[in-house]
Amino acid sequence: MSEVDQAVWVITSFLNALIIIYMTARWVGEERKARWFKKRQKITFFTRRGPLGEAWHFGVPRTWQGFAVAIAMYGAIGLLSYVMYRVVSRG
Repeated sequence: MSEVDQAVWVITSFLNALIIIYMTARWVGEERKARWFKKRQKITFFTRRGPLGEAWHFGVPRTWQGFAVAIAMYGAIGLLSYVMYRVVSRG
């Protein structure tokens, strides 16, 4: 795999991961995210997020549903990255 192919794979994997996280956040919704995940309680100037960062931030899973969502997201990102690797490496 050439350096250009590697760069394409990294960029597409990153963009696909962002899309998966965004779609999962929209599907789960704010109410279920609050029930299933624990967010940081203390917010300072250095840990504050913008509107997009808050929408995508899940936190630490605290219920079995939270763990299932997190594992599904990690699995989907890994699987899609592997598929993109196979597609790019065939060139």
